[in-house]
Amino acid sequence: MFDFTIDGRIVSVKEGTTILEAARSAGLHIPTLCYLKNVSSIGSCRLCVVEVEGTAGLVSSCNTVVKPGMVVHTNSDAITAARRTALQLIIADHGLN
Repeated sequence: MFDFTIDGRIVSVKEGTTILEAARSAGLHIPTLCYLKNVSSIGSCRLCVVEVEGTAGLVSSCNTVVKPGMVVHTNSDAITAARRTALQLIIADHGLN
């Protein structure tokens, strides 16, 4: 077990835990469409993106493994904009607009 920080909370996780799994264990909601536990972690929908300090750009939380001391943010203007764009592209691609 080791600690990392997500939205200002220190959370202890086992090695191999994804950011999404860690967030859920801490009671934090990160939206997903393509993620199915033990089935899929392809990160294709891009709705679960988060910011990781020290990393350029946003990362998908469903297939990014937590590292000791990592600092993660799940809500910012950049994250909201990226999620909105991803959802708009999914809707447009499926004729739902």
